[in-house]
Parts: sequence; structure tokens; C-alpha cells
Amino acid sequence: MNNNTLDGVKMLHHDEMRNYDRIQGKIISVIMNHGCKIIETPSFEDYDVYQHFFPHLRQQMVKTIDTDGRVLVLRPDVTLPLVETAAREFPRQDQLLKFGYVSTVFREYFGRSTYGKDFLQGGIEILGDSSPECDGEVIVMAAEILKAVGVETIRIDMGTAAYTQALFDGLPLEEEQKDTLRMYMADRNLVACRKYIATLPLTGDARRALEVLPVLFGPYAQTLSKARDYSINSGMLNALSRLERVYDYILYAGFAGKIQLDFGFANRLDYYTDMVFKVYVDGALYDVIDGGRYDTLSARFGVDRPACGFGMNINLLYEFMSDAGLLADAEPSFQLAVSYTASDQTVIRDLMNWRARGFRVAAYPDSSFIDSRDYSIHAIYRNGTYYKDGKAMTAEELEELMRRL
Repeated sequence: MNNNTLDGVKMLHHDEMRNYDRIQGKIISVIMNHGCKIIETPSFEDYDVYQHFFPHLRQQMVKTIDTDGRVLVLRPDVTLPLVETAAREFPRQDQLLKFGYVSTVFREYFGRSTYGKDFLQGGIEILGDSSPECDGEVIVMAAEILKAVGVETIRIDMGTAAYTQALFDGLPLEEEQKDTLRMYMADRNLVACRKYIATLPLTGDARRALEVLPVLFGPYAQTLSKARDYSINSGMLNALSRLERVYDYILYAGFAGKIQLDFGFANRLDYYTDMVFKVYVDGALYDVIDGGRYDTLSARFGVDRPACGFGMNINLLYEFMSDAGLLADAEPSFQLAVSYTASDQTVIRDLMNWRARGFRVAAYPDSSFIDSRDYSIHAIYRNGTYYKDGKAMTAEELEELMRRL
């Protein structure tokens, strides 16, 4: 026997599949209630496209060669192929497009006790709506999904890349220096960030704003007031005004109590252009949902239109729900197991009738072993008669037992 195993790859079992299916159904229901169309992007994508837009994923991508010799990757992300396809199929810039999906993405993930090379991702992308209300709806959808699957205790960290960008635009620094700052902020390396800031030719106000930015987080009203005090130009104030309108939508929708502000979000690739957010579930050190506004990505594919969305790692959500006891209890994969020495017309017809009426029934030769945890009722079939615990029973009596389960 070959004992070599591929690290990070495992089979999902019956009860896991049932729970994943339930979670997926809840996600799709919330998404569709907001008017999103459910889509599926291609499983394979051009490697060069991802290498250009997401070089940080290069080492994680699963690569293959097609019959024409082109390098392809198994989908490591949904946003990019979705935006690219939408630009091609829906070229009108002002058309509102609301898409939702649940798809497998192929890249590594790490949870508290789980690890894998692929995971189930759910998410939404809204294209063609630049309003703060759109941002608010995106965050509300994320909160509603978690509520729908029974996760009530969450924290939503919300910030704005536009505030940081406006600050950087007003600094008399080279792009290389700004990239270094972004790197330290993205890594939350506060010690290195402060040391580097100390070497830069900045005014007192600009230096203070940069120093406080990575640690500018907390309750909404208090943190917003501090952010306004540290604003050194109109662009930063405009970003805060827009963020207030996003918050108003969340407030009116009933989720303001979940919000705290975090201005320490940073992205080395300038992917996000305005509102950004992450959602944490109770007790977890990692976020299960993250997203934001990215208004410049579609233009790279020929259609200049705004966009906002989020993605969620359903495997990490599953891990949390399992630890919190929020998953459905295990149940046998079938209701009735019928073992036989020899099958005949009677048992085959009974099996077909039971299954046609929606019962889960398995039949197998009595020379085979079947785990007793896989069924609720066991019957032995011999010469036209069923026996349960030594008592003869008719097909109708067995069906009645299944109905009572």
C-alpha cells in the first residue's frame, strides 16, 4: 500500500457535506434576497493575468499546462475573473450588476485547527454603483449571512483606504518610500514603521498622522473624532464624510452595534480604493469575511465602473461553527439498511418504492460489513420476508417505522 499522502488535502464526509450544504443554502438565500444573481466563474484562468494583478498569490497558485501550451491556474480568487468576464459580457458602464457565488478557490488557508490547499468561498460583487449606500449594503449582507447560520456574536472592523491614500498623496515622499510605509502598515509592524517614519522629512502634523494611523481603531464615534483631528487635508476629511454615510446605512439596518473603526488597514497593491472591512466571529483570531470598494479594477479590462464586494472563507466559518456547537447533529446516512443472502423481484421492487417516496434505503449482501452508525433501522430479507430483531415484518410496517424517525 502507498502511504504517501498529499498534505492539506482530505475527503469531506457525509455529515460535513450536509452541514456545508446547509450553510451554502443560507448564504445563497441571503444573497438572492438582495437581488444578486448566482454565477460561477471558470475553474481555470490565465496565469499571466493573476501574476500581473495579484503577484502575492503567485506561490500559492496551482498551475497546469493546457493542450496549447499555455500556463493556466486553478481559480485562486473569484473577484478577478468575475470583473473581467463582466467587462466583456456587460460593457455598458452604468449598468448595475449584482452577482453572488459559492465556489471552490484553490489556494492555501490556515485556521485555528485546520489547514488546506483549497476552500469553499462565498461572496458578492456589486458593479456599477458608486454610492456609500452600496458599501453599507455589502457589509449588511455579510452580517446577515452570519446571522442566518446562527453566528450572532461578530465584530465588523471598518475603515477606508481613501483616508490613507489622501494622507499619502499629501506627503512630500517618493513612491518607494510610500511603498515601504504600506508594507510596514500591512504587516502591522509598528516598531519598524515608527523607526522608518522618524527618518522621513515630514512636518509635525504629517508625522503624527502617520504614527497614529496603524493604531487608530476602536469604537465608532470616538475613533472617527480622532481621525478627523489627525486629518491634514480635504481628501482625508472627504473620506471620513463618505464613511459616515456608509455607517448610517448600517445603523438604519440594525447592525451598528457590531461596528468598530480601523484605519490601520493597508494594502500594498492599492487594490481597495475606499471602504474596507473585515468580519470576525467570537473568539476567532482571524477574519472569516473581508472586502471593500475597488473602483479601478474594472477599468483595467476596458470598462471603467465602480465596484464593491466581499469574500468569505466558508471552511473557516465551518471550523468556528463546529467549535461553537452550531452545526447540525450527526445523523445516519440512510434510514433503513436491508441485508440479504439473495435478492429477488420482491426486495428490488420494495427498494424502488421506498426510494420513490423519499426514504433513504441501502441494500447489501449479508457477506458485507456496514457500520451500524450509518443507519437507523436494520432488517434482514430472506425468501420474501423481512426480519427486524428476529420478528417478521412486512414492507409496509418497515415503512411506518421509517416515517416515525
